[in-house]
Order: sequence, then C-alpha cells, then structure tokens
Amino acid sequence: MRLPVRRVASVFAGLLLAGVGLAQAPPPAPAPPKPPRPQAAPGAQREIPGGTIVVSPPTETTTISPARPTPEAAPQPLGYESDLHCFGYLGPPDEHFSAQVIGAEAIAEQIDYMTSDLLYINGGYDRGLKVGDEFWLVSPEQIVVHPTTGKDLGRFYEYRGRAVVESVEPRTASIRVSGACTDVVMGSYLKPFEPIPIPLARKTPPAVAGDPPSGKVRGRIIFTRDGIVAVGADHTIIVDLGYADGLEPGDFLTIYRYAAGREYGIRPVGAYWVNLPPPAGVSIPRTYLGEVAILAVGDRWAIGRVSDSYRLIEVGDEVELK
Repeated sequence: MRLPVRRVASVFAGLLLAGVGLAQAPPPAPAPPKPPRPQAAPGAQREIPGGTIVVSPPTETTTISPARPTPEAAPQPLGYESDLHCFGYLGPPDEHFSAQVIGAEAIAEQIDYMTSDLLYINGGYDRGLKVGDEFWLVSPEQIVVHPTTGKDLGRFYEYRGRAVVESVEPRTASIRVSGACTDVVMGSYLKPFEPIPIPLARKTPPAVAGDPPSGKVRGRIIFTRDGIVAVGADHTIIVDLGYADGLEPGDFLTIYRYAAGREYGIRPVGAYWVNLPPPAGVSIPRTYLGEVAILAVGDRWAIGRVSDSYRLIEVGDEVELK
C-alpha cells in the first residue's frame, strides 16, 4: 500500500521534533541511596534465601574500669626531703666527726658559703677520704633540755648542707658544696652522708574534743625548728620518744595539753616558754591541738612533721601514740 507523500512527511517531522526534545531534556536525577539493611536485634529471627531461619544470639557489652584507690586508702608521703635533710638530729654533746672545714677558695671575699663553693678540710688520705665521698655539713648547736624534768637530752646538730670530695692529699682535701640548706660557716663538721627515706602511711582522722586517750606511750615536744616558739601545720618538731619507746617512722602522735584556769602555767626552759601540767589533784579533759607524723626516729628522740593543728603548738605540749 502506498502512503500519501504528505502523511509520510508529517510522521517524519514529528519524529524529528521528539528527538530534539529528548536531546535538550535534563538528565534524570540519580536514584536515592538504599537505606541500610536493618540489623537484627540480639535474639531476633530473620530469614535468609533458601527459607532458613537464623536466630542472632543475644550479646551484652560490659565495660570494666580499673579500680582506683581513694586518696584516704592510698599511702601518702608524710613529708618532704627538706624536712629531714635540712633539719638536724640529737646527738651526744661531744660527738666525733670525720673532718672540719678550715679554709675556702674564696675566703678573702666570703665568710659564709653556699652551693658550688670550694672548701678545704683538715683531713685527707690519713682519715680514709677518697674522691667522690659525700658528707653532711653539720654545725653543733645548743643543748636540748627536757621541758618538764630539766634533764639534758643531748646536743642539737644542724644540717647545713652536703658536700662531695673533689681532691685528696695526705693530710687535707678539697670539697665542693653540692647543696646548701642555709649558709655554711667556717668550722662546720663533716659527717658521712646517709640518705633518709620519707615514710609512707595512711592518714586517719585526728582526735577531737571528747575522744578518749589511746592508752599508748606518751611523751612531750622538746624542740622546734629554728627555735620557733609556737608552731602549726607543716612545721618540724622533735619529741622525746624513740625506738626505745616502740616508735617507728610512719607513726602518728596526737598532740594535746591540759589547760586549767584562765591562764595555764608556763615557765622558761632554755630558749622556750613551756606549758606546765595542772596542779596535782586537778583533773580536766584534754585540749586537743593537732597531730604529728613521725619521719625519723633515734634511740630516745624522733623528728615529726605537724600534719594537723587546731591551735598553736608549743614546746612542752604532750603527745600520745595513736
């Protein structure tokens, strides 16, 4: 069958216009992404191809945090190196020492010496000294008197610093001050250095008004650092208890006094004004003043650092082992 020429031309023109329209149309928008396949909840059922039913086992996540000790439960250092290395000790009145400082490199310009200064001593090979030996630099101070008995307890020797032997000769040697706590004076003595460790201990609450005595060994404060008359927390003191009384580094002592009358009695003892106990027959509760942590112990004396104080603490105040 033969189509008319006019109809064929119309069909051809329509197809041509449709092709032009398709070429000018914008490209189709991309299809949105498929949502992720939901995960089966623990213990839920799901079907996989083939008709098999799968049951996901229930799961449980547990986070274990490492246990941390509380500050109250963990042992803590009871002081600092300076509490011991820059304080001193009680010794015999005429203690013997290895050697004595008798000169210095800068003696024409100085009368007191500090860290890095070069000093000369009156001992060498004849006293067994060798290069590298380390010594305390010590100066003898006052005799310590017991505040209530008046008995001499020994001499206080102050640590002024440390020094190391640099060179040795037959009867003399040179030492270098490796660390000075205060001024090192001419005439200071040398004592072999032995490090003093700072004890660790767990602190417990101090005694307060109304608490009964512990019933353990008791003593008194007999000396304070630098001769301070009244001390508080963080000050260093000496008590008249030691190894002979069962005291050890790390122990705590309760500090107290018996305050009777409007003004309790005091009297001068050495460089201090000390507190006196109430008269015989007078019984009153304790006035708790604070607590002291023991850092170092001698035979019948001990060095402590006041860890707590409610009131000013003085020489003559009493202490009791917790």
